[in-house]
Amino acid sequence: MTRFIRWLALAALAFSLAACGFQLRGTAGSAVHKLPFASVYLAGGDGSIKPYLRTILKRQRDLAVTVSAKEAEAVLTIAEEKVSKDILTINTVGKVNEYQLIYRVMARLSRGGEAWGPDMTVIVRRTLGYSDSAILGKEQEETLLWNDMRRDAAEQLVTRLSYLPATPGEHASPQP
Repeated sequence: MTRFIRWLALAALAFSLAACGFQLRGTAGSAVHKLPFASVYLAGGDGSIKPYLRTILKRQRDLAVTVSAKEAEAVLTIAEEKVSKDILTINTVGKVNEYQLIYRVMARLSRGGEAWGPDMTVIVRRTLGYSDSAILGKEQEETLLWNDMRRDAAEQLVTRLSYLPATPGEHASPQP
């Protein structure tokens, strides 16, 4: 009898989670709206954000990430990637206490050489605490933060792509 009650409680929990619209993280597409193109090619950039973009775009339903620009309906070009590490705070002795990591990526979408919406710039910032006593650990933390920032920038780019107009050429002025 106890086993039946546990099974019934577990089933009720599963059905209530399913009824409220619960989905595991990463099982749904990241874009709020459907992307206005059916296939895309990733071009440009030094490649540090490309694996994250490719992963996020492949999760989208009804979207193909092609290996050549000729096969794609749209071309997403990573025009610029910049990273910077600035001193954020200094302690009373004059040693660095915190750094601010800044990752900036600029991308543009085009079809047949024609701009599809404005150029997109994403800036992601993170704070990195620093300690002289844990140099190796802080280097590993910094590497993890940079990877997380690239993943976050890729998510933001895909979300911005979902808000572009259905046809290229509308609002094609560069972003200030």
